[in-house]
Amino acid sequence: MKINNLKKRDRIFICLSINILLFILLYNLPIRDDGPTLCLHKLITGKECFNCGMTRACLSVLHFKFEQAWNYNWRVVIVLPYALIIYLYSWYKYVFKYKCKKLTK
Repeated sequence: MKINNLKKRDRIFICLSINILLFILLYNLPIRDDGPTLCLHKLITGKECFNCGMTRACLSVLHFKFEQAWNYNWRVVIVLPYALIIYLYSWYKYVFKYKCKKLTK
């Protein structure tokens, strides 16, 4: 079944199901401070970049540990709302503004 054959209620159900599954998977991810860094800037220069700690900060917000998120990277208050807006808008476009293209011969 192709995407353009789905009804709006089916697309809403798919979106909600994927979002619930994504939330469950992300909520169960542990927030780890130990382990090697993956930041190329930090590996090369030894200094943290502006985005270091953002993944841990976002996971901390997801676990409602806002002070811990602020300590990891204070820019999470800027980045996370914009990321959520972009994410939700993409789902909105998919569910409500998706128009089927008619094939013409």
